[in-house]
Amino acid sequence: MNSCLCVIGACLGMLCRVLSVLSVVSGFNLHGERPTVYRGPEGSYFGYSVDFYRPTPESKKLSVLVGAPKANTSQPGIIEGGAVYYCPFTSDPTKTTHRCTQIPFDNTNNRMIKVNGTREPLEFKSHQWFGASVRTHKGKVVACAPLYHWRTVKVNSEKDPVGTCYVAVQNFSAYAEYSPCRTNDPDPEGQGFCQAGFSVDFTKDGTLVVGGPGSFYWQGQVMTAGVADILNGYSLKAVLRRVPGEKHTHAAADTHDDSYLGYSVAVGEFTGDSEQEVIAGVPRGAQNFGYVTMINSTNLTFIMNFTGEQMASYFGYSVAVTDLNGDGFDDVLVGAPLYMERETESKPREVGRVYLYLQHFPLTFSDPLLLTGTHTFGRFGTAIAPLGDLNQDGYNGMLCLCVFSFQSFFK
Repeated sequence: MNSCLCVIGACLGMLCRVLSVLSVVSGFNLHGERPTVYRGPEGSYFGYSVDFYRPTPESKKLSVLVGAPKANTSQPGIIEGGAVYYCPFTSDPTKTTHRCTQIPFDNTNNRMIKVNGTREPLEFKSHQWFGASVRTHKGKVVACAPLYHWRTVKVNSEKDPVGTCYVAVQNFSAYAEYSPCRTNDPDPEGQGFCQAGFSVDFTKDGTLVVGGPGSFYWQGQVMTAGVADILNGYSLKAVLRRVPGEKHTHAAADTHDDSYLGYSVAVGEFTGDSEQEVIAGVPRGAQNFGYVTMINSTNLTFIMNFTGEQMASYFGYSVAVTDLNGDGFDDVLVGAPLYMERETESKPREVGRVYLYLQHFPLTFSDPLLLTGTHTFGRFGTAIAPLGDLNQDGYNGMLCLCVFSFQSFFK
C-alpha cells in the first residue's frame, strides 16, 4: 500500500507549516534514525489502527497497540475475527524489528440460542473487523468491531451489524464488552445497523465516546459511558445490557437520513467550562456537503456545526482536536479526503483537503486554514492524529495521512 503523510506544527511568525510531505513512506522519524518496524500476519490489515499505550500515567514503559481487523485468532470457529497486537517499544538502535503479541480481548466462540429446539448462533464474530478502531487513555484501552453482527430479537434469523467494543484495564488483566446498539430497537430504522465502534475516543476523565454512523436509517449516533460502569456488573450472559449512566443521541427528522453522524469522533474543550465537548463527523450531512458537529458531553445536545465547502468531499471523514498554536484553546482539524481541486473546469483532481479551525475564545473560531493534498487520488486527510510537542518548541503537532490504495467503509 503506497501512502503519504504530512506533519503540521506551529512556529513564530506563522500559524502552521507543513514540515514534510513524503510520497512513499515506510517509516518516519524526526531525527533521521532507523525507524522501529512492527510486522503482523500477512493479509490481516495490520496497522489499520494504532495508538500508544502506557500501563500507568507515571510509567516510563511505552508500547504501541496495533489493530489488525482481518487477523485470525484462537477463537474456535471464528474466521478473520480481527485482533489487536501489543508491540513493545525500545530505544535500542540495534533492534529495529520487533515481535508483537496478540491481546486476548475475547477468546470465546459465538454465543448460542435455542430456536425451535435447535441451537443456533446468537452472534456472529467472523469478519467483524475487531481492531478497526483502538484508543487508549491512562491505562484504559478500548478496541472495537464495527461489523459485529447479532441475531435480532425476532424469531427469524436476521442479522444486524450493531457493532461491539471491548474495554481493558489493569494492564489487560480485566476485560468487558460494551455493545450499546445491541438493543430491542433493531433493523435499519432503529439501532440495528449502528456499527458501534466505527469511531471511538476518551474524554480527559476517561469517559468512553463511541460513534455509530448506521443508526436510524444511517442518520448516525454518538454514545458515551463510563469505563467503571461498563466493568461493574459485567457478565457474558447479559446480552441486552444498558450500562448505568450511558447516554445516546437520538433519532432526528427523516431529512437527516444517510448523514453518518459518528463516522469520526474526537473530544476537546470549547465552551470555557471544565467539561470537554464531543466533536463528531457527519460526512454525508448538509445535503452531502458534510459537516462536523459539536456536542455537549453532559446531555449530548448539539452546540454548533462546521460545514464543508464541496459536495461529496466527505468533509468529516476524520476529525482531531489539539491546541496547535499554544494559546490555551483547543483547535479543530477536519479531513475531507475526497475533495476535488480543479485545474480547469473540465478536469477536476481528487486530492483531499484538511481544514484547520483555530479557536480564539470559547466557541469563537477563525475561518479555516486550508491544507490541500498534492497527489491525485491521494485522499489526503483520511486520518488526522495529534502528535504532541515532538520537537520541544512549545507547540503541538498534527499528523495527516493520505493513502493511494485502501479498502474503506465508503458506502
